[in-house]
Amino acid sequence: MTQIRASTLLAAVCLLIWLGLLGFGLWPFNFFPRNRVEWIPNGNGLHFDRYGQVYSVSPAKFNGNSTTQDNGSYSIEIWLDPWAKTYPEVSAILLIDNPAPRPDFAIMQSGPDLLVRGQFLDKNNKSSIHKLWMDDACRKGAPRFISFTSEPEGSALYLEGVLQKRYPLVLTSDGLSGRLLLGHPPTGHQSWTGDIFAVAIYDRALIAVEVSQHYQDWQQGRLADLMAEKGIVAFYPFDERSGSVIHNRVGSAPALITPSRFRLLHPAILSSNLEINLGGLQDIVVNILGFMPFGFFTYAYLRHVGRLGKVPSALIAIALGGVTSLAIELLQVFLPTRYSSLLDLIDNTLGTALGVIAFSRLAARKLWTENKSYQA
Repeated sequence: MTQIRASTLLAAVCLLIWLGLLGFGLWPFNFFPRNRVEWIPNGNGLHFDRYGQVYSVSPAKFNGNSTTQDNGSYSIEIWLDPWAKTYPEVSAILLIDNPAPRPDFAIMQSGPDLLVRGQFLDKNNKSSIHKLWMDDACRKGAPRFISFTSEPEGSALYLEGVLQKRYPLVLTSDGLSGRLLLGHPPTGHQSWTGDIFAVAIYDRALIAVEVSQHYQDWQQGRLADLMAEKGIVAFYPFDERSGSVIHNRVGSAPALITPSRFRLLHPAILSSNLEINLGGLQDIVVNILGFMPFGFFTYAYLRHVGRLGKVPSALIAIALGGVTSLAIELLQVFLPTRYSSLLDLIDNTLGTALGVIAFSRLAARKLWTENKSYQA
């Protein structure tokens, strides 16, 4: 009777832990979450909250209408107000989703700093991914006017119309080709919180005096002067103040839309992205610790009721943990607010194995104590 009760209790504990893991891994069970983007009251601009996104209706090549001879040169101006100083991960503000298998161009926030990432050419004409930093450019609670320029002589970052940094790197000629996204990347959950008031893209590199003048124009609302600038191919002043369409006022670049429901444009299946930051380290610890009780009690149940021996019982327990984690990660593909990760699968399986090891050590210690007591 005692053995039956112990077996039943262990089975119940295993089932409860298993259901808890499924619930935690799939919460909040929202397959069609609301897109958390809203028009700013009494002004131009959009407010982005977590799981908020805006994207162009189609891809574009932002140097396709170039009337200048400065091919391969670009400028991007964005007027924004960050709502947070720190994020657990690097958060995307503006991103060009390249259709080809090459890195996306992105302007992101990392803590209080601004980060520009893309495919750049160095002085040896070698192409590779580079990250350009501008310290303390995303100070919380204050609108910031940020400008990025790239030309054959190099790239530059400006803040409030003033040059901050130059880099001997040149954005590749197709670096701004693709779908324009704001507030959220096409995959993953590096979301951004804050306001965006306007975005302008040029197919030429602005010089310092032009950037300074544009900052003055933005502040004083001289939109007509900005729209008349040479080389401007996209201009989004976010002045609709309602609706789901954001019109491009200059050039042939596509309009932007704010969908009613949030969804990842490119949901990953067991993403192999192993880039780890502070938030990633916390996730690793949670994923390992979360599956340790499952490994502990499942192995205990198999050892209590089975006749398979230590090694087969351990392998079955670890396999059950891995299969459970795999099922969660595959189901997360259909949950826009969750992220299917190969690293999570590895961490969960490792946590199960550590739970098995913990019970084995505990059982061995108990057996050693009992033998020592018997010998005494």
